[in-house]
Amino acid sequence: MQIVNPAEIAKKYLHQFKQSVARLESNMQVVGFIASDDPPSLSYANATRRVFTDAGFNYDLRHVKRLELEAEIIKANADQNVHGIFIYFPVFNNQEDDYLRNLVHYTKDIEAGSLYWTRKLNTNDRSATDKDINKKALIPCTPLAIVKVLDDLGEYGAGGLPLAGKKITIFNRSEVIGRPLAVMMSNDGAFVLSFDEHGPLEFSAGAPKETKLDRNRALAQSDIIITGVPDSNFELVKAEEVPGNAVCINFSSEKNFADDVKSHVRTFIPRVGPMTVAMCMRNTLRLFEHFHHE
Repeated sequence: MQIVNPAEIAKKYLHQFKQSVARLESNMQVVGFIASDDPPSLSYANATRRVFTDAGFNYDLRHVKRLELEAEIIKANADQNVHGIFIYFPVFNNQEDDYLRNLVHYTKDIEAGSLYWTRKLNTNDRSATDKDINKKALIPCTPLAIVKVLDDLGEYGAGGLPLAGKKITIFNRSEVIGRPLAVMMSNDGAFVLSFDEHGPLEFSAGAPKETKLDRNRALAQSDIIITGVPDSNFELVKAEEVPGNAVCINFSSEKNFADDVKSHVRTFIPRVGPMTVAMCMRNTLRLFEHFHHE
């Protein structure tokens, strides 16, 4: 049994990114918008600013009223001195948040949650633009963080389909984390079962289809189990439900696994937050190199 601290993995990436920033002749300007007084959101915003600043970025954290956020995003899109935009969600906690997410211009979209990058992911188009296939597309930060943690642990193979033969169960199908993760991992060859409050879907080669597999059968056959359910009423995944050689990852702020899972499975990753911040930094560098650096 191995319990993985994602902060230790993130350190390697942060050191690499700090060196990349130091080599640039221009300063990267990032604007983070927070329109909430929610303590966890404020804590995350301040932590993000600290990590970015320590790496050499100019990180401007702006606390705005939620009804002013739309205008502020438009203004930042038009500002040539702003190279990346980060929004701390939720803002309205409804479809208005989707509108704000898509309002960020794709050349400044650190979180890669706008429709431009979503379409790239859904069609397995791995190039940022049609003009230069060598510029790689962006991937949403938390899904990318999970993939990079698994890769560091040797769970990703080599070649065109690095997850070929793997069976993966994901509890979360949000448009910003769970669904992109299911698409990406199935594009990499995995058989993915995705669960949310609306039931299960099976993802193969990036495409979803209906399935009758239930939670028990999905967990029993899984090589990798990923949870991100922000609900204290979620039925915890128990040791008796999962294979002993499984890898289990929880990216929710809520506890999604019972305590007995940690000593039962091969590898347990209790959180991914530090890696998410590192991957936001990776996306920022990629945006700068693709669209803002001459």
